[in-house]
Amino acid sequence: NRVLTTSLTYKNFDLAGMEFTAQAYQQEFEALFGVTDSTSFVDPVLAPEGFDQSQNESDKNGAKFTLMKDGLFDDKLKLTTGIDILEDTTEQRLMLTGRSYVPETQFKNYAPFIQAQFKPMESVVFNTGLRYEKAKLNVDTYQTVASKNGVTVEGGNPEFSETLFNIGTVVSPTSWLSLFANYSEGFGMPDVGRVLRGIDTPGLDVDNFLDLKPIVTENSEIGFRIDWQQVNFEISYYQSDSDLGSRLQQVGDDFFIQREETEITGVETTLGYQVNKANHLQLSYSHINGRSDSDGDGKVDRDLTGADIPPNRLIASWSANWSPKVSSFLQASHNFTRRFDENPELDFDSYTLVDASVGYKLPAGKLNLAFANLLNKDYFTYYSQSAQANPTRYFKGRGRTVTLGYSLDF
Repeated sequence: NRVLTTSLTYKNFDLAGMEFTAQAYQQEFEALFGVTDSTSFVDPVLAPEGFDQSQNESDKNGAKFTLMKDGLFDDKLKLTTGIDILEDTTEQRLMLTGRSYVPETQFKNYAPFIQAQFKPMESVVFNTGLRYEKAKLNVDTYQTVASKNGVTVEGGNPEFSETLFNIGTVVSPTSWLSLFANYSEGFGMPDVGRVLRGIDTPGLDVDNFLDLKPIVTENSEIGFRIDWQQVNFEISYYQSDSDLGSRLQQVGDDFFIQREETEITGVETTLGYQVNKANHLQLSYSHINGRSDSDGDGKVDRDLTGADIPPNRLIASWSANWSPKVSSFLQASHNFTRRFDENPELDFDSYTLVDASVGYKLPAGKLNLAFANLLNKDYFTYYSQSAQANPTRYFKGRGRTVTLGYSLDF
């Protein structure tokens, strides 16, 4: 497997009295997945034994430009505008037999936006903005694999556009308390590869296939923050809804996309304590629930599984600065047990992982020694336990992993 990511950023802090940022990036991704006897890989003529490997190749090119003007209306208004641009070309092939598993898709997206921050008084801040998403998907005519009846799917160039809105406020009645609330809309595409490779009905075409429509979500959040002397505390409640969400469903030994109404709710809270100048303790907890409308009656009735939502989690950490040169970080993360009434075979048994790192400043740069799964915990991953009931994909997590890194700021 190989991933190469490069980026270049330019900043001008006084361009006619404005701040300008330009960023360009590229990513080349190539991954050969492991061998399985999935029926997706079986072909009576080309692969009668069913042992094949799929390889994903993806190239992303993108850019982002932003222009920010501060200090308007007696330093009460800040405006930011810009545009995000992305082009993603992806293909997945079955390497041993040379078959196309997922046809080459080219996804183009550009999104101009404008954001305003208004501060009528020191204790009140309003944020609002608009973002226009324009997306186009290019797919040539292709044929699905034998397990999906080998049907021919007419290619196409479907286009999508959405205008998204966000608004939020932060109110600070005292120097140590802040109340916040916000609403935002999100735009994203489903897993196009899974959608395209899962078609098994003749006569369909890419231009009119409902499952390729984007995922538009409505997100809301409310909470408060406290920063009192050595203690900081934050708690928030959030909800994310989509009329045409994306849920992964296991069919046989493979996953396919189900476009259904989804609702996700959760609570996140963080408690921090600055013991002294050199030591800081923090405790974080997140609790998340998700359900989908599996029968199309307009009511969510089925729990989302580990393929769609993370586990409930408690994280405790300690960061310390032992000297101007030496620092350390220690973290314990506990993933709580989760039960699925509709799918008891996906019930998740909890586990706890401990990570640690030590940093040392050199005359030029910094060395960092990190230990993932410090105690070498023997466990099965959350995804393996709760996303699928498939013994051939029931993977254990990685044991203790040691990484030595060097960084240099210039």
